[in-house]
Amino acid sequence: MDIHVTLEGRGDLSARIYRQLLDAILDGRLRSGERLPPTRELARRLDVSRNTVAVAYERLAAEGVLSGRIGAGTYVSAEPVRSADARHAPAGTGVQPRPVWKLLPAAATPTRPSTAAYDFRVGSPDARLFPFTTWRRLIARELRPGRLKWETYGDPGGHAGLRDAIARHVGVSRNSTGRRR
Repeated sequence: MDIHVTLEGRGDLSARIYRQLLDAILDGRLRSGERLPPTRELARRLDVSRNTVAVAYERLAAEGVLSGRIGAGTYVSAEPVRSADARHAPAGTGVQPRPVWKLLPAAATPTRPSTAAYDFRVGSPDARLFPFTTWRRLIARELRPGRLKWETYGDPGGHAGLRDAIARHVGVSRNSTGRRR
């Protein structure tokens, strides 16, 4: 059986091989009982790794589309293949939480702003303590038209002050005695 598989485009090669073989089977171009080429041969023709083709074959076999016979090859399954559009989950078997979670009380969510004197929620800083006036002044100073340099790139070595600070830190932390090790 001569199969035409193309590897044009980008993405996972084994997924493209899988998709094209599955489409050929669903469309009836590959019929039940037909033998597919060995993975080594198809890999050689496509100029890909044998494992790439083997992954596609294994995925089709796991879905029941292909069946392999040791020493005899890989064949399109004799069982009728349902189209991908006809697949659906069995009714009433949706994902359910473990029974232990049903025993826990539901978390209380405040419906109105809290009037408590202290807010102990994790990760919520007290907005009343934020220095908005200072923040606005600093932002305004940095965004003045004269300070912005949109038209040029900075030094390729990075900000000179940052380079100096890093050099001082590394010099102190790596060689505290001043001698080479």
